[in-house]
Amino acid sequence: MAQIASRPTRRTRAKLGDQPRLSIEDRLLAAMERLLEQGHRFAALTVEQLTLEAGIARGTFYLHFRDKGELVARLMSQVTEEIIASTGTWMSDANAAQHPELRQALVGMVATFKKHQAVLAAVNDTAPYDENVASLYKTMVDRICAQSRVSLDIIQRKGLSRAGATDDVAEVLSWMIVMYCARFIGERNGPALDRLAESLGYISASTAFADPS
Repeated sequence: MAQIASRPTRRTRAKLGDQPRLSIEDRLLAAMERLLEQGHRFAALTVEQLTLEAGIARGTFYLHFRDKGELVARLMSQVTEEIIASTGTWMSDANAAQHPELRQALVGMVATFKKHQAVLAAVNDTAPYDENVASLYKTMVDRICAQSRVSLDIIQRKGLSRAGATDDVAEVLSWMIVMYCARFIGERNGPALDRLAESLGYISASTAFADPS
């Protein structure tokens, strides 16, 4: 089993110059991702490991969360909101969205998946064997699907969508993107990551928007 690296003391961090203080959730999310990147198993991570890595007291954890399950649920919600925010105009203001905005949305989404690749890959891998994790994973994708359906409905009403771009298409595209990124994004960096974002953007925009007249 991988060893947990010791964290700097508060005095050491003060000497180095602390960054702006992060919330407890942010610190625990970062701690979980570091531990997963070190090779720890998602299901086996303990509260003690997480709090040690995050540099917080075990008692502080329980002031914010009942258990690790509640923490994971909160973190998945946080990551989901970050994914949606990263799509920019496509999900925040689809009335203004055109073909380029959807392609750019995939650039933002891929970047967010890359940022949180460890935890998203771990959740994807654990979901088939853990009902609670599977439920959290489905909740995340359902939220993305719902936002995609809203955006697609708007461009349909504006007469910009492809004829066959139904709600089912929005759902299939959302699941395809999430599952593909969770499975393969850890293997892509630099130009290869850019090509992945461009490919997913091309597929999504070509599926959703009608060809320019």
